[in-house]
Amino acid sequence: MAELEHTVRKGEAPALIWWAMFGGPFAWACDLGFSYVLEQHTCSTGHHYVLHVITVVCALMALTGFAAGMAAYKRVPEDANDHGVRPMDRTHFQILFGMVFSIAFTIVIIAEAVPRWILHPCQ
Repeated sequence: MAELEHTVRKGEAPALIWWAMFGGPFAWACDLGFSYVLEQHTCSTGHHYVLHVITVVCALMALTGFAAGMAAYKRVPEDANDHGVRPMDRTHFQILFGMVFSIAFTIVIIAEAVPRWILHPCQ
C-alpha cells in the first residue's frame, strides 16, 4: 500500500490502473477489428468458430481489466473515497471508473457477439 501511495504522490499511475481503465476499450477495439478483418476468411473457408474464439478471447481480455482494477483497489487505503481532492482519492475514482468501464465493454463485446452466433458470416 505504501508503494502505491508513493507512486501516486509522484504523479504517476501504476500499470494496473492504466490497464483497468483502458483494458476494456482496447479489448473491444481488438474484437471489432479482428472480427471485421477475418469475416471474409471465415466465410470463404467455413471456419466460423474463428469469430467466436475472437469474442471469447477479447471478453476475457476485458475482464482482466476488471481484475487489474480489483487488485489495485485492494491496495488503496481505506480512507480514500471518490469525492476527495487528495491524489489517492483521484486514484480511487480512477480504479472504480476502470472497473465499471471494463465490465461495460465486456457487455458490449458479448452484445456484438449475438449476431455472430445467429447470422451466417456470409450474409
